[in-house]
Amino acid sequence: MFKKNGPQSIGRGRKGPSTKIHVGLSPGCLKGGCLSEGQRTDMKVFSKLWSCSNWEGIKDVIADKGYDCSEVRILIRQAGKHPVIPRRQGAVCPGVQDKDKEKYATRFHIEHFFGKIKENKRLTLRFDKLDTTFFSFFALACLKALHLLC
Repeated sequence: MFKKNGPQSIGRGRKGPSTKIHVGLSPGCLKGGCLSEGQRTDMKVFSKLWSCSNWEGIKDVIADKGYDCSEVRILIRQAGKHPVIPRRQGAVCPGVQDKDKEKYATRFHIEHFFGKIKENKRLTLRFDKLDTTFFSFFALACLKALHLLC
């Protein structure tokens, strides 16, 4: 019998097995991506995403509330970028500043991107067990979603 060996970013939760896909996008280009277990918080995976991605030419890093953490903001500022991340509920500091609200409004492109990715049943239901095969199919779906394939 063939046994599948390798990393498997499959988390166990109340709703069953799950995987999170973390992606760095710029207009028409995928900067980088990584996988994590479904129960792992986004802010703990950001350093992995930041280190494995190419962030050249990016001025503003726009993210959702899952990445609201001082370590994430410090990492972004040390690279000379500007973080546009809303604060979580109950935070002492204010959320997205007025000057950044227009930038944060562009985040809908990311939501549309994931909507196109989830059209692929194989990704939505996680048919592939190993990270390498799952992420390979994710790369193909990205090419399709970004209209880089015929």
